[in-house]
Amino acid sequence: MKLKTHFPCGRTLYRFGLLTLALASLNACTSQKLQQQNQANLASAQECIAAHQAHSAEHGQQQTQILAQLQQLQSQLDLQQKALEARPQVVERLIPKADCPAPVDNGAKKANAKDQGQTDKQIVGLREQTLIAGLNVVMNARINTNVANSVIDARNIQMFERNGEEWVRFTIFNPDTKEPHVLERKRLRFQTVQTSNPTPDRRPVVEIRFTIGKLNQRGEFILADRSTSEYPILIGRNLLRDVMLVDVSGNNLAPLQRSDASSSAAAKN
Repeated sequence: MKLKTHFPCGRTLYRFGLLTLALASLNACTSQKLQQQNQANLASAQECIAAHQAHSAEHGQQQTQILAQLQQLQSQLDLQQKALEARPQVVERLIPKADCPAPVDNGAKKANAKDQGQTDKQIVGLREQTLIAGLNVVMNARINTNVANSVIDARNIQMFERNGEEWVRFTIFNPDTKEPHVLERKRLRFQTVQTSNPTPDRRPVVEIRFTIGKLNQRGEFILADRSTSEYPILIGRNLLRDVMLVDVSGNNLAPLQRSDASSSAAAKN
C-alpha cells in the first residue's frame, strides 16, 4: 500500500516567510528604540549629576565667602570695642553742658567751691563727705546718677506706732568712732528693692536732713544695712535733681560748710 504525503502549497509557504520576516524586523526595531531610550536616559542622568556637582561647588564657594565676611565683621567689632575701651571718661552733667563750668586743671577744680556764686547748684564729684544733721557724724557718700533713690546705712531697724502713725527706730554708727546714734523718724512709705534673694525686699523710707558742701536740706533715704560697703551713703537722683551738678572726673569737690545756725536748726529737726 502507498502512503500519501501532503505538502503545503507554495502560497502558504510564501505567507509564512513574510510573517517571519515581519516579526524579525519588528524585533530589531523594538531593540533599537529601547537602546536609544536607554542612551537618552543615561545622558539625562549624567546631565543631572553634572548640574548637582556644579550647584555643590557654587554652594561651597558661597559658604567660603560668607565665612570670610563674618571674620571681617568680627575683626571690625573687635577694633570698635578696643576703641570704646580706650575712650577717656567724659564729664556727666544733670543739666546742659552749656550751663556748667568748662573742664579745668586740678588746681582750678579746688577753686570750684569758691565759684559757687556763678550757679545756684552745688557741684559734686563721684565721692563726697556728707554730714548728718544733729549728730555731727560725717559719712562718705557715693554719688550715682544711675540710681533713682538714695540709701543710708542703718542697723537695728524696728517699726513702731506713735499717735496712730507708723514710725521707724534705727541706729546710725559714726564711721570714725563707731559710736551708735539711735534715731526715730516717721515712715514715709516702703520701697521695694531688688536683691540677690529670690524675692525683693520691702525697706522703709524716712526723711533725714543732711549737708553736702554748702547744701543743707531734707532728703528721703531708704534704710538698709550697708556695713559691707565702702560708702555708708548712696546719693541717687532723687536728691541730686535740681540742686546738684555731678562732675564724674573729680572727688570731694564740695567741702563741708558748717554753720552754728544750721547745726542748731538741724538738731531741732
